[in-house]
Amino acid sequence: MLNGVSGMIGETAVVKKVVSDSHQPGSVFSRGEEWYAVSLFPGTTIDVGTTVVVADVERGLLVVYPAD
Repeated sequence: MLNGVSGMIGETAVVKKVVSDSHQPGSVFSRGEEWYAVSLFPGTTIDVGTTVVVADVERGLLVVYPAD
């Protein structure tokens, strides 16, 4: 079991502020905290309330994609 931010890969989170690309990061709620996040797929946005999966962590930003 991994701890810390790297241990978040594969976990789910809920979008709190619309998530798009690195020029306009949004936020997600996971592990009882709000985290800055960007979409794994360039040019796409993920709406508030969407459940997402953490694919990677880049420079403190969670990289996410929709769980659906």
